[in-house]
Amino acid sequence: MSDIIEKPQQFEPTRWSLVLRARGGDEAQRRAALEALCRAYWYPLYAFLRRAGRAVEDAEDLAQEFFVRLLDGRLLGTADPARGKFRTLLLSALRQVDADVWRSANALKRGGGMVVVPIDSELAEERFLADKSEGGSPELAFDRAWAAAVMERTWARLRESYAGTKAALFAELAPRISGGDGTLAEVAARLGMGEVAVRQAMSRLRTRLGEALKAEVAETVGSPEAAQQEMRHLLALFS
Repeated sequence: MSDIIEKPQQFEPTRWSLVLRARGGDEAQRRAALEALCRAYWYPLYAFLRRAGRAVEDAEDLAQEFFVRLLDGRLLGTADPARGKFRTLLLSALRQVDADVWRSANALKRGGGMVVVPIDSELAEERFLADKSEGGSPELAFDRAWAAAVMERTWARLRESYAGTKAALFAELAPRISGGDGTLAEVAARLGMGEVAVRQAMSRLRTRLGEALKAEVAETVGSPEAAQQEMRHLLALFS
């Protein structure tokens, strides 16, 4: 998959680039873009806070406080267009919110704030406990969760592109990208296709996976150059 980061690509304004451009402009556009990003990438925040020692309820409340501050614009002053990475802003700003709340005598009270982004606490904790065995720092937990969220979004984007008549083909081929059981000849027999056609479909799926990953990364950065850097970082985590 390394070939997808060789050349800078031109892409249309993404959610994060729209946020950066709209800081002094269209409030509705900025908020809609931020809400979409927050809903997609809330779990890395939860993983960081839990790895840092926060209790389940405190991690959820702190994440909500973070979203409130981000969506109302208080944290956007720390966004550096030159760096242009939503991941970078999230982690640095989350550390600040965590420090602010826990150094204050007025710590968050359970249920005292508005729920901005729905967080499934039970699912998040199950996921955190499953990931906990990997060890490492809160920062590493954040990055691993971020990488996983990017791939989840990438596969969702790809699955949507195969909706309809190609859904069965996707369901058969997608597990084999990561070495699933069974041969392509067996897939061909089940789908009533020729084996050569299935091999070609697998090759196209790999190509489209790379394109979908690049598109998902582009949603969280402000420039093609930042997208290349982010791709390298994610590929290192995947390896």
